[in-house]
Amino acid sequence: MKNKSTQEKVVLELLTNLDTWVSGDYLAKKFQVSRETIWKAINNLKNKRDYPIVSRKKRGYMLHTAPYLEADLINIYGHKQLTDNLHVFKEVTSTQDLAKQFSSKHCITRPTVFVADKQTNGYGRRGRSFYSPPTTGLYLSIILPNQQQTVIQPGLLTTGIAVSITHVLEKFYPNKEFQFKWVNDIYLNYHKVGGIITESIFDLELGAASAFIVGVGINLTTVKFPKELAIKAQAIDNDNSVNRNQLIAEIIQAIINGFLDYTNPQLLAEYRKKSIVLGKVVSLNTGSEVIQGVAQKIEDNGGITIKRIDGTFQTFTSGEVIKTGFKYKGDHIG
Repeated sequence: MKNKSTQEKVVLELLTNLDTWVSGDYLAKKFQVSRETIWKAINNLKNKRDYPIVSRKKRGYMLHTAPYLEADLINIYGHKQLTDNLHVFKEVTSTQDLAKQFSSKHCITRPTVFVADKQTNGYGRRGRSFYSPPTTGLYLSIILPNQQQTVIQPGLLTTGIAVSITHVLEKFYPNKEFQFKWVNDIYLNYHKVGGIITESIFDLELGAASAFIVGVGINLTTVKFPKELAIKAQAIDNDNSVNRNQLIAEIIQAIINGFLDYTNPQLLAEYRKKSIVLGKVVSLNTGSEVIQGVAQKIEDNGGITIKRIDGTFQTFTSGEVIKTGFKYKGDHIG
């Protein structure tokens, strides 16, 4: 246990000094262990855990910003709030599918997270594919138990979590202005950079949702998109690769907090302010038909009210805005 504790302390210290040399003597004195203990801990991290640590005589140790996702790093950035409830994979079909499979076999009493560096079959609302190449994005699903069996408003939950996520993105990308396309898409400069899917796990005996699974996909530095996506999708910043482990840790916490506070009227007010559909001509796919009209209002339950072509008003709590009145490169943004 002592070695593990020393390793955790060393990693945390190197994390706070990313890409900077930290001497072994400094680490030994700070943690009140021998230089040999530090050396063994570093070697274990390098050789058995594949941490990108460089060693140099007379200089010490340097931890490079990790290009991959690592559960230990995410937990350290997240102050170990998840511990055994965090599952990180190099490649999966879909984190959302993993979360569903896990929830069908386990009793969920704490938030449980599934993160992947790559998805081969990632999807969003209505099963629509979400392009998920390795190392350039953020793909995760989190199971949120509804232990109080309270009635949750799905539309309002999605808008609240969307705003909570963009608060984190704005911290990491302070010069970016994020927007929302009803109900679950995150936009930047009228291009999609992220999507959110919220699915419920219904308990027939209780007659209520026992948990919700929130899936998130964000294009961080993705440069090349499939042809059908290139016109409407983009990366947040092609030239700036943030620390994905830290970003994921903070987004996980934001989702958990957003779930607890999703009815906060300030979240909905911010969502309305950053909406790119209000006042625009839109096409809304309800699943059974496509409605056309002008988006008038985001309702208090997260629904959207549309003034139809015949002049009547109709409110929708589910569906997807598939086209809007603004244009880019001669085509509608979906």
